[in-house]
Amino acid sequence: MTAVPAEPAQAAEWFAQLLADNLTAGTGGTLTWLNHYTALQSMRAGVPIDRFDYLGLDGLLLCRLVRTECERTSADLLIPALLSRTSGLRIALIGSTAETLRTVAEKIEGQNEHRVVLVRDGYDGLPEPTDLRRQLRVARAQVVVVGLGAPRQDFYVLDIAMPGMLVLTCGGWLDQFAGDRDYYPAWAYPLHLNWLVRLAREPKRLWRRYTVEAVRAVAERSALTEYVTGLGGESLRAAGGASVHIADRPAA
Repeated sequence: MTAVPAEPAQAAEWFAQLLADNLTAGTGGTLTWLNHYTALQSMRAGVPIDRFDYLGLDGLLLCRLVRTECERTSADLLIPALLSRTSGLRIALIGSTAETLRTVAEKIEGQNEHRVVLVRDGYDGLPEPTDLRRQLRVARAQVVVVGLGAPRQDFYVLDIAMPGMLVLTCGGWLDQFAGDRDYYPAWAYPLHLNWLVRLAREPKRLWRRYTVEAVRAVAERSALTEYVTGLGGESLRAAGGASVHIADRPAA
């Protein structure tokens, strides 16, 4: 297996190709991402991240805290790359609002003959996992994008997963993709300043994440390291390829 390139966009392209090849072969899997905030939320909620086939890190702070060389990836980079590498996918969208989902569906269906076969918003009558599994089978969905916020979306993905289907969390990507312009400017990725762009655009919702929760993540570094690179180690390596190296863990 070749090493993942150093830049986030390149790493996402590599990862997208891996998932595209899996879909072509009739396999899918489950995927989620963690940053310092969602890692804390998931760890406290007891999300079994070892059950995910792939685990990506979407946060420079978390990468540094747990001392891994796994390159950063994210839904906002990977999903568009996956759509551009495939054609005729049957896609389901779960989360956000009905209006946002309509906009996202229209944009997706304009790319490579993809078809959005099922939408369920995250507020009005979200189905129980058993019901949604049945609906996904009937719709013959191949890719299911779930944006319900951590840790709810993580449990939901694991509950609806089925063989041959790619089910992945997306955080706030549905709302970001529905916007009239690119959420992140081109300069943000190479400079690793996506967090600053998000904070500037959504200060009321995110200020605690990048202040209070960042301090808590530093304080709980040892536990986060064990959770992410210990429990989630195999899933992390599956998403990162040969470039992943777990360094010596910090002392408790």
